[in-house]
Amino acid sequence: MAENASKQTPREFLIEFIELYRSFTCLWLVKSKEYSDRNKKDLAYIELVKKFKEFDSSADRNTVVKKINALRTVYKKELSKVKSSEKSGAGADDIYKPSLWYFDLLHFLNDQDFARPSRNTMSDVDAVTQQDEDSEPTDQDHFQR
Repeated sequence: MAENASKQTPREFLIEFIELYRSFTCLWLVKSKEYSDRNKKDLAYIELVKKFKEFDSSADRNTVVKKINALRTVYKKELSKVKSSEKSGAGADDIYKPSLWYFDLLHFLNDQDFARPSRNTMSDVDAVTQQDEDSEPTDQDHFQR
């Protein structure tokens, strides 16, 4: 990383960077109308690059995108550990406590883009198959086959 121009500690810088990122909902709030607005996203990234240049003068948009992706990935991994320890039936004292010092700062990302629970579609297929077996073939069925 290039020289720290502002003499901030990395922790102080990261706190300010995360807070600024949080203020740009167009970058992370999937359900907002702004999320699909490329112009707003471009403006947000310009501001984030300006902020990042206070810490690393060689930073560009790619640097910022990589940093955000890294922060989100680590947050999701920690959140996953918390949720799996809760599901395991662990007692309150045994629930995983994130070691990531900025975990709470990123909590606004919770439930934004995580995988949805899977759905069993086999019962749907079975119902359609059973319905097809129960019905009498028509003349059109013969032509389609």
